Amino acid sequence: MRIIITLAFLSLNFFSYAQDFDFSSLLIPENLKEDANSVIRFENLSIDIKSQREMIISYQTAITIYNDLGNEHSNLTIQYDKRRSINNVKATIYDNKGAIVKKIKRSDFKDYSAYDGISLFNDNRLLQYNYTPIAYPYTIYYEYEISTSNTAFISGWILNGSYSQSVKSAKFSVKYPTDIALFKSEKNFKGFEIMKTEKAGFLSYEIKDLPALKWEPYTPALFDFLPTVKIGISKFNLEGVDGEATNWKEFGKWYYDNLIQNTLELPEATKLKIKSLTANTSDPVEKAKIVYEYVQNKVRYISIQVGIGGYKPMFASDVDKLGYGDCKALTNYTSALLKEVGVASYHTLIYGGEKRNFNPDIASPQGNHMILYVPDANQDIWLECTSQKDPFAEIGSFTDDRDALVLTPDGGIIKHTKVYKTEDNLQTTKGNFTIDSEGNINADVYIESKGTQYNDNLLNNDGKSQKELDLIFKKYLSNINNIKFLKIEVFNNKEAFSFEENLAFTATNYGVLNGHQLLIPINAFNNNSDAPPRIRNRKLPFEISRSFLDIDEVKIMLPKQLKIEFLPEKFELNTKFGTYSIELIKIDDSSYFFKRTLKIVSGNYQKEDYEPYRNFRKEIVKYDNSKIILIK
Repeated sequence: MRIIITLAFLSLNFFSYAQDFDFSSLLIPENLKEDANSVIRFENLSIDIKSQREMIISYQTAITIYNDLGNEHSNLTIQYDKRRSINNVKATIYDNKGAIVKKIKRSDFKDYSAYDGISLFNDNRLLQYNYTPIAYPYTIYYEYEISTSNTAFISGWILNGSYSQSVKSAKFSVKYPTDIALFKSEKNFKGFEIMKTEKAGFLSYEIKDLPALKWEPYTPALFDFLPTVKIGISKFNLEGVDGEATNWKEFGKWYYDNLIQNTLELPEATKLKIKSLTANTSDPVEKAKIVYEYVQNKVRYISIQVGIGGYKPMFASDVDKLGYGDCKALTNYTSALLKEVGVASYHTLIYGGEKRNFNPDIASPQGNHMILYVPDANQDIWLECTSQKDPFAEIGSFTDDRDALVLTPDGGIIKHTKVYKTEDNLQTTKGNFTIDSEGNINADVYIESKGTQYNDNLLNNDGKSQKELDLIFKKYLSNINNIKFLKIEVFNNKEAFSFEENLAFTATNYGVLNGHQLLIPINAFNNNSDAPPRIRNRKLPFEISRSFLDIDEVKIMLPKQLKIEFLPEKFELNTKFGTYSIELIKIDDSSYFFKRTLKIVSGNYQKEDYEPYRNFRKEIVKYDNSKIILIK
């Protein structure tokens, strides 16, 4: 589902450093050791674009590893296929003083299929070597060269792609023919000393003495705030197909003309069937709903990554016959059906998963997923064609709120996908619970989720066995010990765009006896127990990635033989990060209505805002754990 376009892996240039370099870890400056599990002594990524159909990628690096947390950087994995070959791969291990411990040849590497467990077809292979250290610190030096005809994918550069890793020296360079235009995108350069060289046919960047970044909670993706370079070229080759584009419109037209337009034909029987199913409506949106449901019931998702098949959709007729396909194939099949009933739709390349936009300055293959865009006079409709569970026009958090490339017969268009407002991501909790004089609880609760909260619960809970659901909801209600479920029901209400959960349970000692007092937490069903950790002298910005709104309305019935000694008062909190309120409303002498509202607002914030945000969340934890106190 996540792979239609595999971005070229990191690769660098051959140099003679290894022969002359002193790999003693004693030479590393003290400031580069601070907060570092590893240190890049040098790294060189060199890309030599020989022609539209030939590119050489060279990589050389030396990394000193200080502890087991840094060992991931000594594991070398290189991907190759029939159009990408590996040359001259080798590695050497050095000890603390720079003496050679082990020389690693290509024959020491494992060579195996890159099968991912979900792909029906996958012709990628991996060359891999994992080193098991005998002492720390040690240094691994390795180099390799890649030859490829796939010039459509050119590696980008981020000045440091890992936390807890410092950089002594890193260089990225591109050499290219002057008859091919090079496009570049430079982001987040401000505040960094980056040496840049640019002339006809050549571009390079270099940075030195970069301290390690220590991971901090809620930090955005590294490419959001560290210097990055993206590269594209005007003439390229993709799996044997030549292409030429200087902007997204031209690239989109090339993609449509070469990889899509001849794949949309359907069998005559299927054409007649889909026309019959939509015959009773002239509304394009209603037709699209019928087609979408038809696809969900007929086909299933399976990954296919073989040569041009990794980028070109399967023929719609093949999907119709076989009943399966990857994201491109199922998107293509849905589009072909919509075309047959007179509804326009367009394949869309997108980054799925972590929120990431298409780079507007570089017209080149980007993205790792494909969805379908259906234009409508009143709204932009986006369809996730790989899902058999998602409601019509609900794409959820996997592809929401990001720029994507819509592929039309007239060319490519960058459009922004659906944005879920805070109020759209709504979870309502309604229920009641009864407490006896020993503190035991008997409860019923109904939870309805919408927007991205719907999507989260759909992925986590739908289709699970009762045993799995028991574990899931015990974790969700971890504030209640000794819980025993009497009922767990979940329902994907696609018509209402909601996920519904009905629970009934009992638990002993929910209320805590303390001498003559019985302490009863008022928030049983949606309790926040953890606040963000304290970070002294935070150095990085932070991000609240998702907005949401929770509304809880619960009736609490207290034991009549006990007297109320204390009731929590109404509390409200308003901040730029969100709002929070709780209130107990008296129904009668032993019954109260508990109302709670929590609204969290997404956004990117400066490091100085972290402590105020943490205080906001600490207040929520405090008041979520408010207690009614009863006495005998």
